[in-house]
Amino acid sequence: MDDADRTPLQGTDAAEDTSAVAVPAAELGVLVASLAAGWLAGRRTPGFRRLGVGLGQIEAGFAALEPTVREGVCSMQPRMRYDPHSRAVELDEQSRRRGLAMRYVTTERSLALYPLITSEMPHVHFGPVPCQLMVIDDRTVVIAGPQSETGQPTAWLATRADVLERSRSIFEATWSRSRPGVPEGMDPPFSRRQCEVARRIVRGAKDAGIARELGISVRTVAADVAQLMQGVGAASRAGLAMVLLGGTDLPRSPSPRPRAEHG
Repeated sequence: MDDADRTPLQGTDAAEDTSAVAVPAAELGVLVASLAAGWLAGRRTPGFRRLGVGLGQIEAGFAALEPTVREGVCSMQPRMRYDPHSRAVELDEQSRRRGLAMRYVTTERSLALYPLITSEMPHVHFGPVPCQLMVIDDRTVVIAGPQSETGQPTAWLATRADVLERSRSIFEATWSRSRPGVPEGMDPPFSRRQCEVARRIVRGAKDAGIARELGISVRTVAADVAQLMQGVGAASRAGLAMVLLGGTDLPRSPSPRPRAEHG
């Protein structure tokens, strides 16, 4: 449950049209905040509990949930920042390999904060997202709650009918107003290997070390770095790392590529 400002249930940019879902999302936020306050005060209600506090606990909670998913996940998040250490992409790929239906929607703002998003998550959609939540198997919701007393994000697990029905309705309304990040017939801007190279560049690895780790030549690494720089409009390796981390204005968003014909 990570976004650009680390603030759960954060609204989207004003330019985004959230009118159709803003009020239901605000009402859901009030309900979750009330349930969370009761939980913290010892008034535990069935079908609602805390999943984690802080990004580390929340990600560990997601990792524990992933093997239990049987049908699919519907996830939406207003903004997502690139994190080369996060397990989110790994968990997403693990779910897709298991044949789960994965629907993910975020706002256009994520393209600047996470330039690799359409390459690492090619099934992503862009639309007017009013809040952070994830519906699992159409039976369980993981939803962002109020910040903790120390200012950390919190995530809550709910199976209550009121939270579940509202969450499903908000997601479907948002999804219907979204568009695919990678249009049909197109390929993501960067290959999976280029994304692996990018993560290591951001971590400060040198070309020789990247080549050894990935089992490719130094020349191939250099070519991948050049493609990444060209794709995001960076003038140097340092500039590439800054753009990938959302630390500078993105000169241009990497565009999907025409799908290669395979004979």
